Amino acid sequence: MPKKAVIVAGGNKEGLKQMLAAEDRETLLIGVDGGALSLLEMGMTPDIAIGDFDSVSSGDLNRIEEKVSTVVKLPTEKDLTDTEAALEYVKEHLDVQEIEMHGLFGGRVDHMLNNLWLAFHPAYQSIIEKIVMKAEKNTVRFYKPGKHIVKKEMDKKYLSFIGMTPLEKLTLMDVKYPLREETYDSPVALVSNEFLNEEMTFTFTRGLMAVVQSRD
Repeated sequence: MPKKAVIVAGGNKEGLKQMLAAEDRETLLIGVDGGALSLLEMGMTPDIAIGDFDSVSSGDLNRIEEKVSTVVKLPTEKDLTDTEAALEYVKEHLDVQEIEMHGLFGGRVDHMLNNLWLAFHPAYQSIIEKIVMKAEKNTVRFYKPGKHIVKKEMDKKYLSFIGMTPLEKLTLMDVKYPLREETYDSPVALVSNEFLNEEMTFTFTRGLMAVVQSRD
């Protein structure tokens, strides 16, 4: 069983080939709709392709079906987006330690917001802390209440804490701008903090947090 599932959706692919080059054999690669074609065009064959494939031509769909061993075709009219369906597939069929998602940003704003709002979806609460949303200059992880250690990504400078809900007793340690048990009654964006060392610790007792590492 793979340790990680990498889901590639149809958004911005800048820097994707370089990011995926370091993946090992214990990674399962999933192309979502046009993301499957993008992977093939970069010389990477996904293990699974999933989607309604309305964004690719019939010829490109034939190419996907010829190259990819498992193709899950979805109806065009459905309740789930293709990306949600891919996440549902991972949840139901794979026991992985991490779910890395690419191609979620750029393109349509409603799609980007829908992808971020996966953090609120009741169906994914059991796996939300396994999800990592990545782009060339940004990494987003979600956290439930508790004590957490965040390791610095060496190519990123900034560290932001986005309260997606009200937060209770937020403490930030080992950062340039620390906090001590601050409570926020509405969602708050604490942006452009920085690591002091290679890792930092934060705690909170209520809410949902998105932590973003980024660079210009």
